[in-house]
Amino acid sequence: MGEYASDITFNGTYLKITSITPVRKQKTRKVILGKSLAQANIIGLNAQQWELMINGVVVGTTSANLSTNRAAIEALDDVTPHAFVDGIHNGTYILTPESLNFKDEGEQVRGHYTYSFKLVEE
Repeated sequence: MGEYASDITFNGTYLKITSITPVRKQKTRKVILGKSLAQANIIGLNAQQWELMINGVVVGTTSANLSTNRAAIEALDDVTPHAFVDGIHNGTYILTPESLNFKDEGEQVRGHYTYSFKLVEE
């Protein structure tokens, strides 16, 4: 097994990751319906897919830069397959709808934001 890359990206957007929890599951057929992602199990399919739970931090040198960096991550929540590169689970992934969460409370919004989301391999 390899090791995580120093620069982890999703659709070319740099992610400052604090943790990745990978889970190997039965491969599903994916159908995008509007802003929803439907996954159907296929009986007898002998393949697996990765599902990645990602936690990270958005930082910025100024408040405007911090907002721009956060907006770049929010733009990834588009139910579209994108390239994910981390050195181990490289592939095409979809950000699972309604899984992107930012922690906007108290001191968390002064200089950085913490976030989490789930990726599913296409």
